[in-house]
Amino acid sequence: MTKAADLSIELLPRVLQDFVRLIGLAATMILVEHFGGRRLYIPVNPHADHHLAKLVGLDNLTQLSKVYGLEDHFDIPKAERALRHLRDQRIRAEYGPKSASSLAREHNRTERQIWNIVGRQAEFNAAQDSLFN
Repeated sequence: MTKAADLSIELLPRVLQDFVRLIGLAATMILVEHFGGRRLYIPVNPHADHHLAKLVGLDNLTQLSKVYGLEDHFDIPKAERALRHLRDQRIRAEYGPKSASSLAREHNRTERQIWNIVGRQAEFNAAQDSLFN
């Protein structure tokens, strides 16, 4: 997973923003990556052997259970915008030591898409520089 610490929570749907407040960004993104777009059942009485406790830790699952454990199920948003943002950050960070071709292969993208992702950041940086010079 890409560094979730670099993600602005405003990119997440509101319910995932609530998750971030309860269990933190990294644990929330783990749930999104594993369950995004699917229903998730949060146990009322979590235990250490529960599959969710193994993913995000028992303390985090207990926090979620306090708020969401009484519901029958919970739909986890896919958070595609946030995941795309994280993917693009990773591509930008890895570009240079890695070629556009290898990044395209790793991220299942075309080289043109990699160039567009890398180029958007370069355009943003140039615009920022022109504001302050």
